[in-house]
Amino acid sequence: MKKSDDQGKFLKRLGDLLQKGYSFTEAIDFLLLPKEKKTIKLKKRLIGSLQKGESISSVMNKQLNIPAHVSAQIFFAEHHGQMGHTLSEAGSYLIKRRKNQEQLQKVFQYPLMLIFISIIMMVLLRKVLFPRFQSLYSSMGYEPSAKLTYLLHFIENFPMIFCAGLLFLLLLTIFFFLFKKRISSVKLSVVLCRIPLISTYMKLGHSHFISRELSFLLSSGVSITESLLIIERQSFRPTLQYISSRCIKQLKAGSPFHECFSTMPFFQEELSFVIQHGQTNGRLSEELHIYSEICFQELEEKTHASLKYIQPAIFTFVGLFIMAIYFSIMMPLFQMMQGI
Repeated sequence: MKKSDDQGKFLKRLGDLLQKGYSFTEAIDFLLLPKEKKTIKLKKRLIGSLQKGESISSVMNKQLNIPAHVSAQIFFAEHHGQMGHTLSEAGSYLIKRRKNQEQLQKVFQYPLMLIFISIIMMVLLRKVLFPRFQSLYSSMGYEPSAKLTYLLHFIENFPMIFCAGLLFLLLLTIFFFLFKKRISSVKLSVVLCRIPLISTYMKLGHSHFISRELSFLLSSGVSITESLLIIERQSFRPTLQYISSRCIKQLKAGSPFHECFSTMPFFQEELSFVIQHGQTNGRLSEELHIYSEICFQELEEKTHASLKYIQPAIFTFVGLFIMAIYFSIMMPLFQMMQGI
């Protein structure tokens, strides 16, 4: 299951069956019907790994190749007991993420096709039409203005500029992945949380995840210190390990729990106030769960809002580019007609 949509459907159905009283083996045996050889092999690997005593989170991570943060959610569910609910929510999240990816592809697909067609038009104009216009202008003794000259140079050199931009993006992507491998995930998270546009999404994601898992652990009767120790033991998200270990050190030093999150750059400022308010009212787990849902809703709203701005921006660029081509052809003609 390499596609997030297939992973999401399987996890959601698995979680629904667990909530209805099925055991893990019964649910897997029901969902993975013997249609293909791959399905039979996957069922044998899953059931065999579970019978050997491997944890559910490690089995799901190895056999289904699910994302690390989903594996971390399953790891925490092994401790707070809400496995069916967690798997169902994780599956719904993966399905939504797949839909967002498809929506993003649709947003970029048509504008990129327009840009490609515009570049072909520009190359044809540069190779066929512009030389004839230039010979016409020189025969009539017409000299274009400085602004028009800059515009013509830009249109003539745009294919090279566009290819140079693509090459720059490719090199930037390669550099990012090389940088990501050499630097620790904690330092990478710190860097991303300080970049203006990306920081909002990173902080909302971290705030949603930590508040959600803490609320589940606390509601199951686990203390704050034990919850942080459980988070520290997972190996799927090293940033969470760093956060929990730092919180434990600050708690041992006598710092209040809410101040542990206010001193770290990974979270929204409201998280420390929510924790302080929840501890004062004695409803910390409930308020953390509500705040996690608020963060997730805000994250979805910001993502959809960003997608709405991308396509109009690309269309505006394409429109301006076509207008530039039109003016580069028509303006010299108008100027020559005025001179006659």
